[in-house]
Amino acid sequence: MIISKPRYNTVFALSIFLVLIFGSFFLLLDSLLTSESFFILKLVLTPIVLVIGLLVLGKLLSAIKIVKAGNNRLNIFFPISRSRIDLPLEAIRGWREDVVKTKQGEFKETKILYGKKKVIKLSNKENTEYDRLVKYLNQKARKQKAG
Repeated sequence: MIISKPRYNTVFALSIFLVLIFGSFFLLLDSLLTSESFFILKLVLTPIVLVIGLLVLGKLLSAIKIVKAGNNRLNIFFPISRSRIDLPLEAIRGWREDVVKTKQGEFKETKILYGKKKVIKLSNKENTEYDRLVKYLNQKARKQKAG
């Protein structure tokens, strides 16, 4: 059984970033309400900082998933919404791995298509056991692999 979870350091870094973003949002909001200096600048920056924080929060919450692979099945669990997807490998409509070379190494992302336009994305920088999961998909679901 292969269990792929979110990497601790990725979740921790995004959480620290969110604390800083929302902290600066509340400081800007407090400063906006108490002092009149740089009012227009604060009025513009406050919603921009809020939108950035909400987008990163949405990305963080949607990226947290636990994938278990074994017995010709993929079990995906989303802890935030408490939902589960039990996916036999025959139900996978297609999957592919994209590799991008960067200065820090290779960024690999696998997209698994199932159902009607439903996609699960996994990457080597955000998930543990990524290489074993791709190897499992290559062995068991080779027919569904897209070019």
